[in-house]
Amino acid sequence: MTLGAPEDIGSACGLRHLAAGRLVPGSRHSVSVSIPDVASVIGFESGDADTLRRIAWGYPRFRTHPYVTRVAGLLAQDGTGPADGLLLTRTARAAYAAAAYAGLHPGAVFTGRGVHGVRLADDGPSAARARTYVQHTGSHLSSREAEDVLLDAGLIEGRQAEAAEDDAPEETVRSVLADAYGARGVADVSLHNSGMNAVAATVAAVTDVQREHGRRRWLQLGWIFFDTMSLLEKRLINVEHTTVPDPFDLAEIARVVEASPGEFAGILTEVPSNPSLRTPDIPALREIADRAGCALVVDTTIATPYNVDVLPYADVVCESLTKYATGSADVLMGAAVVNPDSPHAAELRAGLRRHGDVPYHRDTARVAARIRGYADRVDRVNANTLVLAERLVRHDRVVRDIDWAYGTRSAGNYRKIARRPDAPGGLLMVDLKVPLERVYDRLAVAKGPSFGAEFTMASPQVFIAHHDLLATPEGREVLRARGLHRDMLRISVGTEEPERIVETFERALRPD
Repeated sequence: MTLGAPEDIGSACGLRHLAAGRLVPGSRHSVSVSIPDVASVIGFESGDADTLRRIAWGYPRFRTHPYVTRVAGLLAQDGTGPADGLLLTRTARAAYAAAAYAGLHPGAVFTGRGVHGVRLADDGPSAARARTYVQHTGSHLSSREAEDVLLDAGLIEGRQAEAAEDDAPEETVRSVLADAYGARGVADVSLHNSGMNAVAATVAAVTDVQREHGRRRWLQLGWIFFDTMSLLEKRLINVEHTTVPDPFDLAEIARVVEASPGEFAGILTEVPSNPSLRTPDIPALREIADRAGCALVVDTTIATPYNVDVLPYADVVCESLTKYATGSADVLMGAAVVNPDSPHAAELRAGLRRHGDVPYHRDTARVAARIRGYADRVDRVNANTLVLAERLVRHDRVVRDIDWAYGTRSAGNYRKIARRPDAPGGLLMVDLKVPLERVYDRLAVAKGPSFGAEFTMASPQVFIAHHDLLATPEGREVLRARGLHRDMLRISVGTEEPERIVETFERALRPD
């Protein structure tokens, strides 16, 4: 595998075509991979053997990192169990929780070479449930931790070369985030193994607090990130849940909450939502939550704390630091920020520590080296997004509509929480009038999972997140009811020169 220069991240990808299977951006710890055409996307998501031989990498929560696979093999040699039956986790807490969710005896949990995990007796339903828990809670073994295990065992020659801040990195990250969110101090910021780990820990912490008052139902607003939905739908956290399909329908949200007095533990939403990029009325949701006596949890990964100010309205705010906070697409990490004015602040801080998994120290050091550029990165992304959005709407023969923070239904709500004008964040969901292949296959940018890098990326997000629904007529109808269909292109705008970004998309959108 050829590795790009670790700190020359933008040029390592650039505005160009990348070969299928190339790591994006090129580090051994890359969180994305090039899937450059729709046919390869379909093959990748459907598990086609030929495609997976060409594209062996993937987002680390969904595709086991090669280093983690090798560590499992090393543990198998130690007699821990067969390699394909070892599920490795970041912490012992995660291993015991995965085993419990899968219905396995606590004796299935093991520790070897400093690594924790679960022995899976077979590849049946219990194994599937254990893997589901680890994926949806983001409690997987870090690739950097796996790298260190392999290095100590003499199986690799060295670590990935990369910038890292080894002097109090946790303090650096928490300090930057506390300042960005307007928290009172670093005590309000907890760091987690991934963005999903932060969300899962938050839902569990809030549920613990509210269960004492007989509250164990969550309200999900609209179509949000599918792993977040899975926390509730698959009951990885033992709660009930209700969904209001339209996050803009305040009357329906209030009606649903008021119809079940004393039942709701929390309201869960995103700003904007993933993948539809819809922003609900956050101040109004706070009022509804107060009347109901429940918590409000907001995920601000897409908007970032530099563009929106939501902590005064939320009990807890979650963010994936994998995205804009680092911009390097080579580390998984997350954060949860507690509103110190929440009536449950102290209990929530303790609950986040109890239910979450702390990141591996080298992941924290990597984020610390990158997070100092967070604010400047967001400024450049905002400016480029405004330019690109204005140009895309001119291509009305190809582009039907664009969903983004300034979309018709979201703009008013977004501006209620915006810190400043002209700050929409970096995601655009482009509704195409033509087959996705017509644009996606021609587009000369990094194409694959993830977003929020300092280089421009594109994703066939409906395929990647909801391939199972696209595969059946009933599933396609479910997507259509939520304004989603196969021919939608998600664009994550980078920090390159705006003229070059525009030219790249102009070429892909031109008629044949």
